[in-house]
Amino acid sequence: MNVDQDDKEKKISTMWSMKNIPLEEVLTAVALSPNVVSRCPIFEKYDKNVQGNSYLERGQAASAVILPFNDFPELPADKKAIGVTVGTGGNPNSAKIDAQLTAEMAICEAALQTSCVGGTWLGATDCLNFGNPEKEDQMGDFVAGVEGVKIACQRLEIPIVSGNVSLYNENNDKAVPPSALVSVFSRVDSLEKVKPITWQSTGAYIYKVGPSSSALGGSEFDRLFDFGSTALPALSYESVKSIRAELQKLLEKTEVEAVVPLGAGGVWGTLVGMSMNSKAGFELTLEAESVIGDLLAETLGAIVVSGCELPGLTLLGTTTNNFSAVLNIGEDHKQLNLLELEPEWNHQLRRVF
Repeated sequence: MNVDQDDKEKKISTMWSMKNIPLEEVLTAVALSPNVVSRCPIFEKYDKNVQGNSYLERGQAASAVILPFNDFPELPADKKAIGVTVGTGGNPNSAKIDAQLTAEMAICEAALQTSCVGGTWLGATDCLNFGNPEKEDQMGDFVAGVEGVKIACQRLEIPIVSGNVSLYNENNDKAVPPSALVSVFSRVDSLEKVKPITWQSTGAYIYKVGPSSSALGGSEFDRLFDFGSTALPALSYESVKSIRAELQKLLEKTEVEAVVPLGAGGVWGTLVGMSMNSKAGFELTLEAESVIGDLLAETLGAIVVSGCELPGLTLLGTTTNNFSAVLNIGEDHKQLNLLELEPEWNHQLRRVF
């Protein structure tokens, strides 16, 4: 992102106050967005146990882990204990801005999801969803999406082994966002090192692993409040590889209590999800001039919770036993009652699925 773009994003990140939108209203809207709320109403309707070979079901860890060789009596115990996990990425919000970069980010997002459970990347598959290829601009988006998947897989050395394409997705002459939805399959060798996605103690440190950004393009915040941001968080493959290596080291530490990939809603959406699943809260310390970007920009990375200090990581705050989110923003202190949001967060999608 160049300097002019960065300055523009910083201005956008404070426009919520100029529009007289209380911060609490912004955060509540993002927390209860259909793209942020609990996915349980979706995945609980399917076979989460996969013939009884699930080691960790969806909702217990950053990504589900199955033991596909568990039913082969001829295999030794160490082979039976090999796990497989799948991460999925894609963001139609950002696809409206840059089809190629969104496809690249989708591969990186899916890959890092599996890194949160110690996965070693094996291969990828894609589901490409685009409009009418007979229209020049939509064909251009399709080419850009395919190119994005290719570039990401090459840079991360992840073979893309299968996929499918859905074209002519239009309604009333309006095409769907040029979206590449992808999955990355990974091998998990150290099952005992997989961390849960919930708080394990009060007063534990909450860290962010990965880069920060003030770019709000493609975010739930921008979608909900229609600020028209077109700048997406920068993508660095060296950073993705660094995050992966950092997560591998962190999973070795017994002091690390929980690991969750950053998702829709950014740091805020991810922390709310962890709190809802933990029935407990958190307290953060933030800078007033960058609070929107710090909380709601949707960058690649993970949230790591530790019972001890972890030098070199971005410290966000601590876990609490109160079911609320406390935000210390300069001299200002705000508190959101998560208990009041819990019913809607848990059950909103049940009205759809």
